[in-house]
Parts: sequence; C-alpha cells; structure tokens
Amino acid sequence: MTPKDPGPFRCLNPECGKPIDRTGGSGRPRNYCNDSCGRAYRRAREKDPTPDTLAHNHFADGVAEDLSDAVRALRQLTRERRPLDALALLCTVERDLEDLKAALVQQARDQREKNAEIARALRLAPDQLTRKLSAEAVRRRMAARPLRPRTGPARPAAAPVGVPETVVRIPRQRRSAARDAGAPPSRAREPDTATAGPAAVLARALSHLQRLSGKTYRRLAADTAISTSYVSRVLNGERCPSWTVARALTEACGGDPAEIQPLWAAARGRIPTPRGSLTAALRGLHLAAARPPTGDLGERTRLTATAITGMLNGAALPAWEDVEELAHALHAEAQPLRPLWNAARAAVAGPPPPQPAEPTAPRLLAEVPR
Repeated sequence: MTPKDPGPFRCLNPECGKPIDRTGGSGRPRNYCNDSCGRAYRRAREKDPTPDTLAHNHFADGVAEDLSDAVRALRQLTRERRPLDALALLCTVERDLEDLKAALVQQARDQREKNAEIARALRLAPDQLTRKLSAEAVRRRMAARPLRPRTGPARPAAAPVGVPETVVRIPRQRRSAARDAGAPPSRAREPDTATAGPAAVLARALSHLQRLSGKTYRRLAADTAISTSYVSRVLNGERCPSWTVARALTEACGGDPAEIQPLWAAARGRIPTPRGSLTAALRGLHLAAARPPTGDLGERTRLTATAITGMLNGAALPAWEDVEELAHALHAEAQPLRPLWNAARAAVAGPPPPQPAEPTAPRLLAEVPR
C-alpha cells in the first residue's frame, strides 16, 4: 500500500511561505526554499524584535500601567482610612511588583545584557537569578496573570473636579450593569459563564474544524505528516502546537489560517502580528465556540444580532466594550484582542494631518529681482 503524500512543507520565512519538497535527498531537511531566503530571514530577525520580545515588552507595559493605577487607588484608600481594603489591594500590588520584576529581567535578556549584570542590579547571585527568574518562570507568570483576580478596578476612572475618588470592586459579569439598566426585560443579560484560557480556545477551534471536516485523527495525521498521537493531544488541548503544525491542521480541515493565527498567538503568549485582522480574530473566537447563531448571542448580551453579524463581517470598527461583550459571550478572554483593536482604530483614524508651513515674511518691492 502506497503511503499518502503528506503535502509540501512550507518555508519557515514568514515573508516567503513557499512549499518545499523535503521527501528527497539525504542529510538534514531544508527549512527554507533557498539559502538566500534563509539568510534574509536571519538578518531580519537580528534587526527586528522577535514576537517573543514584543510580547515581553507588551507584558511589561501592561503590568506597569496596572501597578500605577493600583498605587493611586491604594493612596486614596489610605487617605479615606480604609485599612482592610488597602491591605487587600496591597496584595495585588505585591503581585504586580513581582510580575514587573520578571518582565524587566526578560527585557534585559532580550537586549543581550549579561546575566551577571542583571543579577547585580537585583542584588542577587547569578545562580539565584537563574533559579528564581528563568525564562520559563517569566513565561508562566505571563500566562497566569490574566487568570488571577484583582482587587479594585484595574483602570479607575478619573473623578470629576472636587469629587473624591472611590474604589469599588465590580465583578466582571456586572461590568455593563449601568449600560443595561434601561434595556427592556427581554434583553436582560445573563451572568457570564467561566471563560476559557487562550490555549483552550485554540484547541476548541481546531477541534471544531476537525469535526466539520469529518476527518478522523488518523486521516488528519496522514494529511499533515504529524503523528496521530500528537494530533490527538493538540485537539484535546494537551499540547500547544507550533504555528507550522497549527496552520497545517487548519488547512487540512479546510479552515482559514487567518482566523486561527490570533488564537495561536494568544495561546503562545505572543502579540498577534500587526497584519492580523480584528475581524478574523473574532471569527476565530466564533469558530472556537462552535459558531453559535448570532441571534442566540444577542439574547445573552446587550448587542443585537445585526451588530454581532457586522462585527464578524468587519462592517465597521466596534467599540472596545462591544468586543469585550462578544468575546465573553463566546466564553473567551478579550484582552488578547486589544492589540488588534488598537491597530484597527489607528487604521481608521489615519495618519495625522500635516502641519501647516510657517508663514514667510512678504518680500519688499526693492528685494524682488528685476
């Protein structure tokens, strides 16, 4: 019996992606379509920040912003003589400090700082730094941070002039209660169910594609040149695949890799590529939830079925609150979509208007050449 053709392997250079025949010849299989393509990709990686570096920078910025907000809220609680609330918030501040320390250590490593210099800045021995703040420890902190509850608002709104600030703990399922107060009874919102982490969302999307294709694990493994056991572990959420594997499984099941790429980036703790589409990411979340009808989603949210359809079709840029609403209705976290929403908003806003040229003094008649 002749084995089935697993299909071509694609060039690892994301700017190329051409298929490569790795079945013939001896020695190590090729990863690039030619040597010049590989050299160009390696030179670009040396100049441009890698996706991991961008993810570390994004993580550090987010932690620093949360920490700044928490410190301001802590100061207000202290002024209001609310020690129990301040102590509860202090635990959050301490976790933020540890997260920020880990992020800064990884940033220093990304900038090729020596381990001894990083340890000296932290007043630690180099072996202590390696043991306590390894790259794997930083990765675990990045993955665990969205799952930890926070005491107090993550982004407290500025109080009007003359009105003292207050710190109120608002559960996520009631985050839109003020907006829904005027909604008719038939549109009353139901409490959100627990959202799944990014890795689970990716596994659900790939698993739903596999069911839609009607292919067995064995057939899918033969079509992608991946072992059957590994296909099973990926679709069951036991393994987070590389992008090469995730794309191969998506294409073998007849899916759109553009919908899976943002889910894969979030599962890996990376920032989605700037070329990614917010609309494709929302369709990916819709796929991971087994594509429920928009009417059913409208019954569980304050959004209308028409608005949800427009968000999935990219008819217009939705507000961030609407993106959060739809993501939670699809039992997924919304925060990984924030970079894509920011990029879409910047694209809609367009480049800043050109600055007017400075006026020049009028020339006198005597200065005009004859």
